[in-house]
Amino acid sequence: MKLLLVGAGGHARTVVDALTDNGHEVLAYTALAPSPWLEAPYLSDDDARPEDFEGFVMGVGGVMGAGLATRLKLFRAYEARGFEAVTVIHSTAYVAPGAAVADGATILARAAVNPGAVIGAAAILNTGAIVEHDVRIGAGAHIAPGAIVLGAAQVGDSAMIGAGAVILPGGEVIEGDLVPALRRHPL
Repeated sequence: MKLLLVGAGGHARTVVDALTDNGHEVLAYTALAPSPWLEAPYLSDDDARPEDFEGFVMGVGGVMGAGLATRLKLFRAYEARGFEAVTVIHSTAYVAPGAAVADGATILARAAVNPGAVIGAAAILNTGAIVEHDVRIGAGAHIAPGAIVLGAAQVGDSAMIGAGAVILPGGEVIEGDLVPALRRHPL
């Protein structure tokens, strides 16, 4: 597919990796400024037209509730303009039969989504994240690298589960909340 990438910062690098892993092409990108690493043509937001692309992918990341809410609002704005949201699933990720993944979600390398899980629109399951059975991940939420969300837990829209954090079975993280990363002191 020939896609528009929205954003070109650090998170976009892993998204582009997942896209190229699946044989997709970033035809152009929009961002606050041109990227030093992305070779695709840079477009202003006003110059990006839905008819020029087969879909769009969010390359914008986020780690705090307000930033993730802004990211979700941007996602919805592109949909409202007529762009089709594309779901990105890296070839090394696992999505169980019976799991549901909404349009525009991004599931990166070695992430796992187990049976009965529901992943919301524009959610990010970052590298190595684990989402267990019957979990609900809200729209625009971000599950950071190595984070684990255990059975039947719920993560609200635009919430952030930090790297290495664990949400216990049946736990609930409210909309826009931040569960901090697991802190490890260097040896």
